[in-house]
Parts: sequence; structure tokens; C-alpha cells
Amino acid sequence: MSALERPILPASRWSALWPGRCAHCDARSSQPLCDDCLHEDLPLRPRCPRCAVAVAHEGQVCGQCLLHPPRWAGALALGYYRFPNDQFILRMKFGAEPALGRWFGDLIGARWAQGDMPLPDHILPIPLSRERLLERGFNPAWEMARRIAATLNRPGDAYTLQRLRHSAAQSSLPLDARSRNIRGAYACDTRWDGQTLLLVDDVMTSGATLHEATRVLLRQGAAAVWVAIALRTPRDSAL
Repeated sequence: MSALERPILPASRWSALWPGRCAHCDARSSQPLCDDCLHEDLPLRPRCPRCAVAVAHEGQVCGQCLLHPPRWAGALALGYYRFPNDQFILRMKFGAEPALGRWFGDLIGARWAQGDMPLPDHILPIPLSRERLLERGFNPAWEMARRIAATLNRPGDAYTLQRLRHSAAQSSLPLDARSRNIRGAYACDTRWDGQTLLLVDDVMTSGATLHEATRVLLRQGAAAVWVAIALRTPRDSAL
């Protein structure tokens, strides 16, 4: 069973664990993870500055990015998309828990501010199609992006980057079909001449969604696009 197919925690169990309890160890906590579990499950560790996959040394660019550099300038991720952290994403997206997006955004904003990362001129979420937005009731990427914007004291915008059409969820497709599925799905009428943008999403697997959105923003004149994701899949399951 893949990570995306794992069952999520029942709502009754989740309510019992959070906000009064750490979701991973059941210790008392005002946040989804207590400090000990946060340091263990979403640790600060060396990651490739281009794609955020774990590497041996700080600043080391992974072999995949040396051979095939992504369109974006650099990336930050909090951790890997695997159990038990994947439960937060599943619960956020399919269990109507937007507060988890805001929690992820606070964590990303703090790590961005503490790291050697550029201060973006503008922060944008990956948009949902109208159908997906109606289905979920909120955009998890925007819940994250607006908290990052507040932490960094930079403007955020949920509407400038637009999703033109509804299509199959990327998670439902094999990796080699994802680029075709997302091609031409985004549009942006705003010019970003010379600006540095931060693009936010919840999970990165193949990177196809972020590549396509970055392509659109660079075409609109952005000097550089950086990406921030809550979780990314490990390299052996992403490529």
C-alpha cells in the first residue's frame, strides 16, 4: 500500500490527540507535535538546496539535481512524506483540518527565516481547480502560504496564479504521466519582472506540479522562483 493510500486516523481518534495531545506520542501538547516529536519526526537536517531531498552534508546538491536541475532556484521541506507524518497531510486534505495547514505554514516560515534563504517579494500557493476547492472547502497550500507570508512580513496572494482546468489528482497517476496531466493547467496574467517569488505546496513527489507553475511564473518575468513544501517523498519513491 502506498503512502497516499494509507487510511487516515478516524476523526474521533484525531480529536482525542490534538490540540490537547501530541499526535505521535500522546504527550500533552498545544501543537500537533510536542517539541520532542517535532525534533525527531521533522528534524533540521542537511537537505539538497535545490529539491530538499536529504543529503549527507549541508549545502550538498544531490546527484539528480546536478544532472537535471529543476526550474526553481531552491527548495525547503520540513520532512519526508511517510508514516506517521503523512497522516497530517491526509487529515488536512481529506479530513477538513485547515488548522494543520496553518501549523505547517508557521513551521516553514520559521525555518525559512532562520535559514540562508532569500526574502521573497511575493508568496503564492499552488491553486486548486474550482471543483477541487468546492470539494475541500479550502486550499491547503494557501493556508500554509498566508502564514508564511505573515511570518516573513511579505505579501501573499491566493488568486494571482490560477488553475485553468480540473484534471485527475496527481497522486492518482503514475509518475511518468504527471507532467502531461498538469501541462497547461496554470495561468498568470500578472507580470513579475525582476521579482523573487516563493511558491508553496503541501507535498512534492515528482515535482511536476511545481515545475509547471514555476514555468508559468518565469514566463511572466520572475527573476527566480523558490519553493516551500511541507513534506516531500523520499527519492526512492519520488523518482
